[in-house]
Amino acid sequence: MSVSKKPKKRSVKKDNDNIEVSMGGSITKYDIMTAIAKKYTIYEATVWLNTPVENHDGKTPAELMIDGELNLVRKLIDDDQVAI
Repeated sequence: MSVSKKPKKRSVKKDNDNIEVSMGGSITKYDIMTAIAKKYTIYEATVWLNTPVENHDGKTPAELMIDGELNLVRKLIDDDQVAI
């Protein structure tokens, strides 16, 4: 799965009992968590989120998300740069 280059449009989606609102723009934490859920089991996702990333001061993807580095975390997901 890769990040689309075209800008997102505003949208509202209803899926079962969930409503998803997108204001467009950049990647959101929801986008990242959805990508992780599609790629890993629950256990693997937990391990991946808490595994330090080389070349990023030893921070974990979870810490990078807290720091607002969402584009970087999405790139790590797409490139399989964090070994679990």
